[in-house]
Amino acid sequence: MLEPIPGLQFFEEQHRYMFNGEWLAHNVSDIVDMDMTPFKRSMIAKYKDGEDGWAIRGKTIHDWCEGWLNGKDPEAPEKWKDWIEALRGEKFFEGTETLATEYRVVDPAKSCAGSLDFLLRKNGVIYVGDLKTVSSKKAVSGRKFCSIQLGAYASFLARQGVYPDMAAMVVVGPDKVKVTEQNIGTCLEAFEEAWGKFQAKQPQF
Repeated sequence: MLEPIPGLQFFEEQHRYMFNGEWLAHNVSDIVDMDMTPFKRSMIAKYKDGEDGWAIRGKTIHDWCEGWLNGKDPEAPEKWKDWIEALRGEKFFEGTETLATEYRVVDPAKSCAGSLDFLLRKNGVIYVGDLKTVSSKKAVSGRKFCSIQLGAYASFLARQGVYPDMAAMVVVGPDKVKVTEQNIGTCLEAFEEAWGKFQAKQPQF
């Protein structure tokens, strides 16, 4: 397992990171979401809260998956059992070694940090991955691959001397999982392009 990066902290309420006592200017979500339309933002906010909202669904399933990947057998909440059982039966996870889960990474030069969902080794290949939860079977196929996000994590991991070979997005809905893999080089290119665009949008002082 990777050791946590010393001095890197995440403050959930503010959704901000601190490194060695200094607030970081950006997180990976800022870059990923920079072109999001006001309508999409309003829809995300609309369906976030409540007992069926995406926030509680995502947190519950992510927490379960983290425990599961670390060799525990956490109890599956009945409400989200169809999502969790689908993950439990997914062949992608068979024979994997867990290197990290919910792991915080940082690029001090960019004043940017993020948290990856999992880092796994399988048949000698290191995968950096993200878990997405959706509300229906139909929505599983509709998620666009998160190249920028996983490229950011791979870029930041490389600063620690950890070099993933592949990126994987795992999308889970009730009774259905879809795993999409992408070459890490493609993700790194997507992130660097997005970072340049993001920087160009920042105020100049």
